[in-house]
Amino acid sequence: MIEIADFVEHAPVEPEVVAAYRDRVPAELVEVWEQYGYGTFGQGFIRVINPAVYEAELGDRIGKTQGDGVAIPVMVTGLGDLITWEPSLGGLVGLIFRENRGVGLGDVDSFLLLTEALGVDHLASEFNWGVFPEAVAAQGAPDFDESFIFVPLPSLGGPGTVDTLQKRQTLSAIQVMVDLQGPIGH
Repeated sequence: MIEIADFVEHAPVEPEVVAAYRDRVPAELVEVWEQYGYGTFGQGFIRVINPAVYEAELGDRIGKTQGDGVAIPVMVTGLGDLITWEPSLGGLVGLIFRENRGVGLGDVDSFLLLTEALGVDHLASEFNWGVFPEAVAAQGAPDFDESFIFVPLPSLGGPGTVDTLQKRQTLSAIQVMVDLQGPIGH
């Protein structure tokens, strides 16, 4: 198990969630749930979430069209990106709604190791996260269930600057972003 030095626990993962997903996600992710629970890491940018809640609320908005059609939400970012486990790919995929694109993140261990070892450089290359620390400095960190969301979205012509970021409930923000621009096919 990779140590996540800056993990901040929000709550323990319920035993029924672990039981329901144990055979659907890799053992490394189950270890994160059991050892750390729900919470944040990567300077508060990455959030480990309840997959059952996100699956129920997002459903077909996840946009999985390739492989076996299975994409299990396991994390979100402080900028409203969704990170899914995709069994047909054997890895994590980041859905970056503000840019209307997806990015392969590798397997769970690789993602955790690179985030721990490379920190902001890894987050910058995969998630274009530069405005996140600026927004935290200006507005304070978002609550666990919140993210900074661009209003308007850069993918819809917005400037994508820190002064256009607003704190929003992450789940409802993802729903609105997908409703406005459609799901990211992956």
